[in-house]
Amino acid sequence: MECERKMKFTLKGKITFSKDATEAQEDIKTFIDDANKELLLRGLGSEPETSGAKITDWNIDGDKLNLTIESGHKIRAHDGLLRLKKPLGQLVGKKYHLGVRDLYIDSYIVKIPTDEYNFDKDAASKIEQISKIEEADDVACIEIDDISESDIKNQSINRIIKQVSNKNEDELLGEDGEKLDLTYKMNSTPGEIVYRSDKFEMFPVDDVTEKALELGWIKRFPGKGQWFYGPKMTALHRAFEEILVENVMEKLEFEECLFPKLIPFEVLDKMRYLEGLPEGMYYVSAPKRDPEAFDKFKQELIINNEIPIDLLKKGLKDPGYVNAAAQCEPFYEFLSHEVVDEKDLPIKSYDRSGWTYRWEGGGAKGLDRVHEFQRIETVWCGTPEQVDEIRDQTLLLSQDLASKLELEWYTEVGDDPFYLEGRKVENRGIEFPDVPKYEMRLVNPSQEKGVAVVSANVHGTHFVEGFSIKEAHQHRIWTGCTGFGLTRWLFGFLAQKGFDKENWPKMVADRVKDAKNPKVVTWPKQ
Repeated sequence: MECERKMKFTLKGKITFSKDATEAQEDIKTFIDDANKELLLRGLGSEPETSGAKITDWNIDGDKLNLTIESGHKIRAHDGLLRLKKPLGQLVGKKYHLGVRDLYIDSYIVKIPTDEYNFDKDAASKIEQISKIEEADDVACIEIDDISESDIKNQSINRIIKQVSNKNEDELLGEDGEKLDLTYKMNSTPGEIVYRSDKFEMFPVDDVTEKALELGWIKRFPGKGQWFYGPKMTALHRAFEEILVENVMEKLEFEECLFPKLIPFEVLDKMRYLEGLPEGMYYVSAPKRDPEAFDKFKQELIINNEIPIDLLKKGLKDPGYVNAAAQCEPFYEFLSHEVVDEKDLPIKSYDRSGWTYRWEGGGAKGLDRVHEFQRIETVWCGTPEQVDEIRDQTLLLSQDLASKLELEWYTEVGDDPFYLEGRKVENRGIEFPDVPKYEMRLVNPSQEKGVAVVSANVHGTHFVEGFSIKEAHQHRIWTGCTGFGLTRWLFGFLAQKGFDKENWPKMVADRVKDAKNPKVVTWPKQ
């Protein structure tokens, strides 16, 4: 692989026809000559021709048109290949009844001048699609093999290049000459406490989970990070749900909706969740329409009395969904590619219809850190001023409610928000607030760190851009969300007030209905 001190893209690939294309050779030659003069240079503006793409070699081999395309940075070789498909198909289809089947790149060499770009060799070595890496004379060369048409269309190649290189910081200067940061940084200090409650009387419980088990309020479920919540815990849960809805959602005039909990990959892609935290979700596969595969599975299960996982896998499609990890995902999809009018803003919705799922790795423990939990999610879209104001209102009402419930709490600036994971230099145009996230925590008397019960977020234009949400007059719009962790509200409440209803504040005690545990000889143990 020869390296040059110049940014350059070189591909060797092919276009496949529906049949032998030899008879169309002369017309294809004319098409290629014309493409080099116009089609592969279209959009250059004042850029030199070397910034565009050019077919430097080609031949017809039966039903294949083999091509070598070289390019500069403006119109990359793979984009040039894609430009050829439709007009070539129109040419040979009408005259020769040839169909263009697909495009394929056998080998793609990308030459990156390291005096202009930071090249991350370690990152490149971890990318499976990169088959070769060379560095010489201030130029890094990577070779990517076996690129399909779908890879070209979904920008996989450009993403690979962005993973391994970015502009040197010397060229990323703001108007004041200051270096621009390549990734999002908060304009505040994560962990900084900004509000704190008064002190209230406590009836502390050292270990809420163990006490709840002892009293029969909960029972362990076989799945890690899962619990069976019995009648007594459920009654307390419903009371808190009602209290939160009445004191926050209804006061702020949020409209209740039912959000799906099975989220397709295409929605996650718009949100950029898979780039940020792929290890934090549960993935879902649909079964294949193959009764025979499941017949074999059932037969083995019956004979061996063990679940034959390998046979089960054969009956499943590849993962295509996740169980809802954030709960707000459907709201943005509802607005996707829609146009809203500023006079109709803000749009405010909330959902309390089901579980949220997150894989905590080895971190699942007790009732405060689980894989499956109940939340109420509020989410909204509006002008930047409206979005900021609503976020602050949800937070202030939550703090006020906790004080009414005689619970000690504090609010801190949150860590870097999950939705900003993986954002690189190409996204500097995304607008963000100074403080994108606040977390309100209930004091846990037995631990230094309180339990997070409210996460109040402003996303700026992150989801507006990702889901192509437009305002009718091209005005700026943002989104925000505040999540209320019901399961954690219960944990924090019981940690401070205990399990004796006599010690509970009247607002809670009056709403908790009497409930009896099922009669089971071995549970609870006492």
